[in-house]
Amino acid sequence: MTGLESALLSLLEKRTEIEQWLEKKRQSVPLPIYGSFDIRDAGWKAVVVDSNAFPAGFNNLNIKDHEKLSSGLREWLDDLVKPPNRLLIWPEAHTRNPGYLDNVRVIQSLIEKTGFNVLVGTDLLKSQTITTSFGDLSLVDVDVTDDTVIANGEIIDLILLNADLSDGPLNISGVDIFPPNHMGWHSRSKCRHFEHVSDLVHEIGDIVGIDPWLIGPWGFISRGRCLEEQFCRERLAAEIHDGLEFISSKYNEHGIESKPSLFIKNDKGTYGLGILRIESPDEILNLSKRKMNRLTYAKGGKHAEDFLLQEAVPTFLESNNSVIEPVGYGVNGEVISWFFRSNSKYGNLDNLNTPSTQFILEKDLSEKSSSQVNSRKWLHKLIAEISMIAMGKENLDYDSSDDD
Repeated sequence: MTGLESALLSLLEKRTEIEQWLEKKRQSVPLPIYGSFDIRDAGWKAVVVDSNAFPAGFNNLNIKDHEKLSSGLREWLDDLVKPPNRLLIWPEAHTRNPGYLDNVRVIQSLIEKTGFNVLVGTDLLKSQTITTSFGDLSLVDVDVTDDTVIANGEIIDLILLNADLSDGPLNISGVDIFPPNHMGWHSRSKCRHFEHVSDLVHEIGDIVGIDPWLIGPWGFISRGRCLEEQFCRERLAAEIHDGLEFISSKYNEHGIESKPSLFIKNDKGTYGLGILRIESPDEILNLSKRKMNRLTYAKGGKHAEDFLLQEAVPTFLESNNSVIEPVGYGVNGEVISWFFRSNSKYGNLDNLNTPSTQFILEKDLSEKSSSQVNSRKWLHKLIAEISMIAMGKENLDYDSSDDD
């Protein structure tokens, strides 16, 4: 029995205690309105490897989950001190990606089902009607002043962001913005998020008596690595060496026969850009110009110098000759709906956030894969909801820094 299989039995034995712990944690932080969570399950370790505060795949979810998603959104909005009368979804400025437009239309529909008046648009997009797979999406005229947002000629009470703000925050005052500006990639740090996740899984480890590494991330931030300079690469190589040594020690502790590796990621949002898997420090010392450009390139053509070194966790899940990874979608602190990334062109350690990846539902999985997923669904839900609570802790960090 692997370490995680034994740990899963211990987790399930204390399921009631863990769920009470989760609820207490939810009440202690300002929960995000929504989020998505990429999970890697190696069989011997399961962990959230990425979290998105501005999820863009609602169109990939099972329509059967829409009612529960709407209910969660309604609860979150009703819990505000002043629930909005008119809500504006603020999407990414690009509107050419059909899948993304489907996503925006689904978000609008989910909130409309709750009875709120929901408009879509930004001051950078002209008014137009776009046909999507989920019905027409109408973008309205938006005018922004110092303290007012006017959409379609009327004042907006709340902005729901569905744009990652890589280019900077929205300079708007007088209107509530959720998720807040500081969750945009101009300021948010992946590493800080995973530090909070690590603290939370250590609490779970103490409650259950398991090694938190089995359900938690390993990683740290490497700052100011000007990779064009040899001394920067040498310092990064030393950090990679230490990281691989730690992972190797964990493999030995749990009897895992696998070669350790790690991902180097831009500490800000990437959309799959700026990611490189490393098995040896020598790889960074002898980095080709092409790989260097790939690693340092971020969304919008920005140059990255702060990197997250993160343990590479393989997926043992496969379906119909394709590796798969679960992606959970949550609202108001609860992860409700799932889809799976599937790719027959890549291996079990590769990044699946690529153009060739397909999005499938549980009904599309092979019988064996569906059985495996169902047997571990509570575990996947647990680690995804821990990550959602960690997002809430990020909000508390920002509030504390404001107080300072």
